[in-house]
Formats: sequence, C-alpha cells, structure tokens
Amino acid sequence: MRNPIVLLRARGPFVLASATGLTLALAGCATSRAPEAPANLMIAPPVAAPQDGDWWKTAGDPLLANLVERGLAADNDLACRAARLHQQEETDASASRGITGKVRALVGRDEAPERDAARMAWAYAYAQARADRATEVALAYVQVRRLQQILVLRTERLDQFRDNAVIAEFRRQAGLVTAIDGGLGNSMAGVVDADVSATRARFDAARGNLAALTGMTDTDLLTALGEKAEVPAVSPDAQIATAADAPLHRADLLALRSRLESSLAHQKVTQEQLDAARATPEDPATAPALRDALQKLAKAEQGAQAEIASTRQSLATFDAREAAIEATATQAKRAVADARAAYKAGFGDFATLYVAEAAALAADEARVNLKADRTAALVRLRKQEGAGWSSADLDPPMGAATCD
Repeated sequence: MRNPIVLLRARGPFVLASATGLTLALAGCATSRAPEAPANLMIAPPVAAPQDGDWWKTAGDPLLANLVERGLAADNDLACRAARLHQQEETDASASRGITGKVRALVGRDEAPERDAARMAWAYAYAQARADRATEVALAYVQVRRLQQILVLRTERLDQFRDNAVIAEFRRQAGLVTAIDGGLGNSMAGVVDADVSATRARFDAARGNLAALTGMTDTDLLTALGEKAEVPAVSPDAQIATAADAPLHRADLLALRSRLESSLAHQKVTQEQLDAARATPEDPATAPALRDALQKLAKAEQGAQAEIASTRQSLATFDAREAAIEATATQAKRAVADARAAYKAGFGDFATLYVAEAAALAADEARVNLKADRTAALVRLRKQEGAGWSSADLDPPMGAATCD
C-alpha cells in the first residue's frame, strides 16, 4: 500500500526508512556481519492515494463546501491526531538515529519496517477521520436544509388554513354554511400550527448541531443559510472505482492493511512467506498469523463492498420514486386549486378543501424528503468509495489543538 506520492513526503516514514538504510550501509563498511535492511512488507498490491478527494469542493453548493471546510478546521480531535502523528514521527526518527537502533540492525533486528507500517496506519487513520468529519458535517447540513424547507412549506400551508377559516366565517355570516366550517377551519389551523412549532424546534436543534460542528454562532449560521431553503443536490459523479476495487481506496482499509503489515513485520514474516500465503491462503502449512491477517483483511473488504452495493442499490430506486411523487404533487396541486375555487363560489364543502390541501402538503414534503434522502445517500457513498481524503492528508499540517 505504498504509493509514489507517499514516497515523496518530506517528513514521511519512507524518508526515515531510507535514512536508516543509509546508516546501515555506512555501518556495513566497518563489518561484514551487517545484514541488508529488510524491505517493508506489502500484504496487497499498492494503492495510490487520490490527489484531491475533497468531493464537496465540486458538489455544486458553495455553502456546503464552506461548512465542511469550517468543520474540518474546528475539529480539535482531528488536530490532535495530526499532532500525535508528527510527534510519533519525531520519536521514530530519533530512535532510528540512536545507537540502539544501529545495534539492532547489526544483529538482524531492524524495526524500521515495523515502525514504518505502524506510522502509515496512523496516517491513514487520520485521513479516514478527516473523511468521516466531512461526511458528518455534510449530512448535518442536508438535515438542516431538509427541515428548513419543510418548515417553509408548513408555514405557507398554515397561512392557507387560516385563510380558509376566514372564508368559512364570511360564508357563515352570509348564512351560506353553518358554524361547523369555521370550527373545522380553526381546528385545522391549530393542528398545523402545532406541526409548525414542532418542525421549528427540530430545525433549531439541527441548526445547533451544525453550528457546533462548524464552530459558528447560530446567528452567523442563520445568515449563511438565508431565506432560500433548498436541499442541496449533490451530482451523482462517476464511480470512483468499480464495485470490486472501490474498498481498496478507503483510508480505513488502508490503515488496516498497514496495521497488519506492522504486526507481521514484528513477527519477522518475510515478503516471500506473505506472497505464498496470498497465493494459497488455505494451505495447511500457512502460518496461523498469516492466515488470520489475510482473512481479516478479506472480511473487511467484503463488508465494504456490501456497504457500497447496498447504497448504490438504494440510489437506483430514487428516480422511479421521484417520478411517482412528482405526478402525485401535480395532481394534488390541481385538486387544491379546484377545491378552493369551488368552496369560495359556494359549490364545495370545507372537508373536501381540507383533504385536498393536506394531500398537497404531504406530496410537497415527500418531494423534499426524497431529495434529502438522495443527497444523504450520495454523501455516504462518497465516503464508502474512498473519497474525502487526499495524499496531502498523509502528512497533515500541524495546527493549534488542546490535546490530553
């Protein structure tokens, strides 16, 4: 899982490994017993880190991109991970320069490959944590937009129900209907008013969560959200990789590979032994540690593939559902217009008007929820397929953080 990009890191483990190899080579001039520094193990073919996996930058919603960047910058845990990664690199570099490390190399106990793999596991873990944080912020933003748009719809419907109650009262005073219509109008307005209050409370809570994730004040976030309550429509970009290869690009699986490589290096497993075990994993002669490592990696990759397949399958159903909802919403809108005109003219009853308006509201909300569900699924798919991190994240910049 080493890649050319990683090899060029100025402070990265491979540079340190090379420095260690140079030290050992010089030591070899003084003694013929110095063994050649062992190469790093590779439990699977190397995978190049993406140059730019920040999918939110091209998602088509500038506010989404801004909020994700804010969320990444405000994540203290992420900053602490970066600080610990740099601290560990300095510690390992110091150990490699020490006399103890040189002596271990001379007697055939060079720990550089083991340390290199362990550091890469931490680096990939940082990259995955960054992708996780970006996904968390994006999903929180989608939820805020969902509730904001539903709140607007319910508020507009509340105004219509109140208008219906006024019309009913005019008709009652004219002796055209009984007081029942006015009572029903006021009752329905009260019910929708309660729905509006409940939705506003959910919107406030979701907005508070997003503000906390991004380090913004509620006032600043409200200003950024504005009056236009549109759920973002993340474009369904081309797949990052085929269904079989997609998990290979995930930083969490690359971290697992590196951890397994470090463990195998600690047990003095050679690349030849590892290659043989990969070729015939069921061979009884395969060491248990090798077999267990390969099985653990295979299980993790299969789980990732199943997760991706499930999300893609759910996305495939959205188009048909959207077409059905659009047709229903169009019919409901016509029904409302006809029912209101009939009621105002004295040819319809209030119950018909209320049912038509309630159906139209349900259709509109279903349309919003479908769009939000689709966007949320696309956001999750980005992470599942390995987006959300880049080669630069394997050597993250030091930032200010309060760490335990």
